[in-house]
Amino acid sequence: MNLYEKLAKIENKLGSVEERLGIPQRKNLLVRHTSTDPVTRAPFIEDTLILPKPYITSVAPRFVNMQIAIEGADSIYITVNDLQVEIPRVYPITLFQPEGRTRALFILNPSVTYGTINYSNPTTKALTNIKLYRSVYVDDSNPTIYRLILTEHKDK
Repeated sequence: MNLYEKLAKIENKLGSVEERLGIPQRKNLLVRHTSTDPVTRAPFIEDTLILPKPYITSVAPRFVNMQIAIEGADSIYITVNDLQVEIPRVYPITLFQPEGRTRALFILNPSVTYGTINYSNPTTKALTNIKLYRSVYVDDSNPTIYRLILTEHKDK
């Protein structure tokens, strides 16, 4: 285990302390991976609740109107309504940037009781009154935390 991994674990423990202190920027975040089974064409959903609660704020003013270069997309800009999320590096990057045909959606403040998600229908993993977000940028330049920029997901 190298020094940065140890520092990421310390950052994770500090997050749990801040959560117990009741810092309002610490909110529940659920990462939902959706994919389709190629044989049965049935949707497959895998949910991961980020614990401790990540630090979620509005995007810093210096990032507003910054253009993001994404392969295959034109003119994606960061807006004032986007969110910045800080998550310790105890999770793999593939959780936020999945490979293949899997999509990652982020759900802010799902209904959670004692660390478990309250689904309205547990068999289909349906949630009610949620806001879906998608990642437009993942900053992994900091060796102890990931910074994600999330924008509201709109089906087109």
